Amino acid sequence: MRTECQSCSFNFGIKCPDGYTKVTNGSIGVRDCRYTFEVRSYSLSLPGCRHICRKTYLQPQCCPGHWGPDCMECPGGASSPCSGRGSCAEGMGGNGSCSCQKGFGGTACETCADDNLFGPSCSAVCGCVHGVCNSGIAGNGTCECHSAYTGPHCDKPIPECAALLCPEHSRCSPSSEDETKLECKCLPNYKGDGKFCEPINPCLQNICHPHAHCTYLGPNRHSCTCQEGYRGDGHVCLPVDPCQTNFGNCPTKSTVCIYDGPGQSHCECKKHYHNFKPGVGCSVTDICASNNPCHRNAHCTTIAPGQTKCTCRRGYVGDGSTCYGNIMERLRELNTEPRGTWQGRLTSFISLLDKAYAWPLSNLGPFTVLLPTDEGLRGLSNARTS
Repeated sequence: MRTECQSCSFNFGIKCPDGYTKVTNGSIGVRDCRYTFEVRSYSLSLPGCRHICRKTYLQPQCCPGHWGPDCMECPGGASSPCSGRGSCAEGMGGNGSCSCQKGFGGTACETCADDNLFGPSCSAVCGCVHGVCNSGIAGNGTCECHSAYTGPHCDKPIPECAALLCPEHSRCSPSSEDETKLECKCLPNYKGDGKFCEPINPCLQNICHPHAHCTYLGPNRHSCTCQEGYRGDGHVCLPVDPCQTNFGNCPTKSTVCIYDGPGQSHCECKKHYHNFKPGVGCSVTDICASNNPCHRNAHCTTIAPGQTKCTCRRGYVGDGSTCYGNIMERLRELNTEPRGTWQGRLTSFISLLDKAYAWPLSNLGPFTVLLPTDEGLRGLSNARTS
């Protein structure tokens, strides 16, 4: 982009808008434009200068294994997304979900997709006919038979069990010490000596994720539910970042979403904005009202967040941060400026101009005037006397 065209003399102090860098060589910029200078009842088109500004745009990206605007870790961790058994919807536009390979399931692909599958690849099928299979990724497919059945697949009945009369929650099976003998053993997920069996509560074994609630539903039955502020299947629970979805409902033009913790966030105003209102956003800060950077003889306009435009009033010329009026007015300013370089040193020549050239110097122009100081006039007068 290019800055507004104006007098080359005043162009050295021009700044580029926020986020832009001046690339023009030299202090005055490029002489490739014309600007309009208004003097009283007419306008002049004069050659001017302007600067070239360039903006560098940054394109944020998540590192591998991360997703969403806040780049949260994928299920299973960034080093092994989806436990290495699937692909994560990663990147700034991803939702962090896992697409598991065939046979796997769970939030982080941490389980077999079916309770009847086992092995590291979840490709082997349990063959238990009348029993419970040691299934899952860490399972080996062995069968624990129901009462009155035996064999690797629990498919061989034991007629002799009818006479053993095992109590409730126990089963008749070959003895662990002597397979030719029968004994009563507690059913899977029960504990005891076979004569008295009580259900095992899996919730006491920390079977769920640390950020999940475990609910005991009966023998071999329980449920894992992620706590508030977390999401997942209960065995894997991930913190919910509200900013990851629709920017936490924060208006993106004027606010940013700040993650405070699992399930919690808030909206903050961006730089150069203030006065947040839920569902509406923030208002642009009027720099002209709070910290006017313009000259006293200039109009200030907030044209964009953090960006103002200073325009000298009619009859004045300058870049807005400095505005000069007609020559007579400027001379009086210099002569009365407290602790200024020319304070009290131009009185005599101003008096002379007031008598002879006040009207043209106040109403016409622009002019360039070379004038002597009071010391110079006295020196000239002394020289003539000599």
